[in-house]
Amino acid sequence: MNINEILQRYLAGERDFQHVCLSQAFLSGVDLSHADFSYGNFNSAELSNTNLSSSKLLGTDFNRANLHRANLNSVILLHSCLFWANLSSTNLSNANLESAKLNHARMESVCLSQANLTEACLERVNLTEADLNQANLFKATLKASNCAQANFDDANLSQTNWEGAILTNALLRGVDLEKAQLNETILKSADLTEADLIAADLNNADLSKAILRQASLELSCLQNADLSQADLEGASLFKANLKGVVLEGANLRNTDLRHANLKNAQLQGVDFSHCRVKGALFTEVSGLNSQQKQWLRANGALNISNF
Repeated sequence: MNINEILQRYLAGERDFQHVCLSQAFLSGVDLSHADFSYGNFNSAELSNTNLSSSKLLGTDFNRANLHRANLNSVILLHSCLFWANLSSTNLSNANLESAKLNHARMESVCLSQANLTEACLERVNLTEADLNQANLFKATLKASNCAQANFDDANLSQTNWEGAILTNALLRGVDLEKAQLNETILKSADLTEADLIAADLNNADLSKAILRQASLELSCLQNADLSQADLEGASLFKANLKGVVLEGANLRNTDLRHANLKNAQLQGVDFSHCRVKGALFTEVSGLNSQQKQWLRANGALNISNF
């Protein structure tokens, strides 16, 4: 079927167009909502401003397609391929993208609010200023993605892989990042208030000026991470690995550091007010003044140097 035949059939009420080939087709601004294009080929197609809302697109090829500002609200895109696709400013709210492949896609300002991205692959995507509020990204891969200023509030990010991703100024309030791989990520000035980061890997991450108030970081690994000027008030770092961490100027008021390992940590200007430190290891740390050392010893911290 060619484009004209498909449009005529659609206007006549037909909605089943499975396995159709529309590679490089020009369909900008067309209304194709509630149709079934599963297993179709839209490779390199022009679909900007097209309405595909509530359509079935299982296993469909959208590689290199232009979907700029398209309406894909509530679509089903399970196992679809969108490599190098342009999804900037596209509406994908409530969409099902489970196991979809989106590597290298342009997704600036995309709306993925409440979308299902379980086990989706989003390596090296551009998600700057994207809206993923309450989205489900369980076990998704976002290696080397650019998510600066994106909104992930209340999203399920459990067991996600963000290795080398950029999350500068991102909103991650109340997110589930349990057992997430965040090593070498840039989370500078990110808001992680009340985030669940239990057993997360944050080794070598840049969390400078990040907000981690009331965050759960029990059993997390933050070896050599930069937490300078970070706000960790009320956070739990119980049994966390903080070897070599930089905490210069950090706010640790009311923080739980019990049994954490802070060997070689840099602690200049840290506020330990009302901090729980029993069993915490302060081996060969730097930046503590005599009053802080005395207070830490009195409250059960271990390996406090006399020098």
